[in-house]
Amino acid sequence: MISGSLAKRYARALLQLAGDAQTRDKYLGYLGDFTAACRTHDPSDPSGERDLIKVLAAGHHSMANRRAIVGAICKRIGVDSNVKKFLELVLERGRISGIEQIYLHYRDLADAAAGRVRAQVKTATALDPTTTGRIKQALEQATGKQVLLDTEVDAELIGGLVAHVGSYTLDRSVRTSLDKLRSNLRA
Repeated sequence: MISGSLAKRYARALLQLAGDAQTRDKYLGYLGDFTAACRTHDPSDPSGERDLIKVLAAGHHSMANRRAIVGAICKRIGVDSNVKKFLELVLERGRISGIEQIYLHYRDLADAAAGRVRAQVKTATALDPTTTGRIKQALEQATGKQVLLDTEVDAELIGGLVAHVGSYTLDRSVRTSLDKLRSNLRA
């Protein structure tokens, strides 16, 4: 792992390479695909020693072999040459174990540059497309930005919803209301 500030510096550097909005979003996709590939886990290895990210970060493997692995992944994904060079630099500097942090910072920076915000909404039951659209529209009006909405079902909420938008949380769940009522009655 690498520190958050260092991951953010790498993410900013890649963002500066992108130039325009279309390239920035393409790089986001490439970085996301590479990060997903690095999460590959070998179920026959309970120690996790053969996990791809650990293999790439391990100093006992030659740099040429690790660079070849990065190159093979990039070729399979169809990564742009600038992103490939960036990933090779991250590998050579010994920062490949923080690729997921770099990706998350890059995603946040790319979203901010594009005027997007990510939101996660948890509900007790699955939402129909109309309700999801209304929630997304309300969040877009409240934030003034394009909202990328992820929905999740959490039966423990009983009813209502919990929305996480950036660093803000709106909790209108029945479970939270009952917890507040319980604490008020005890006081």
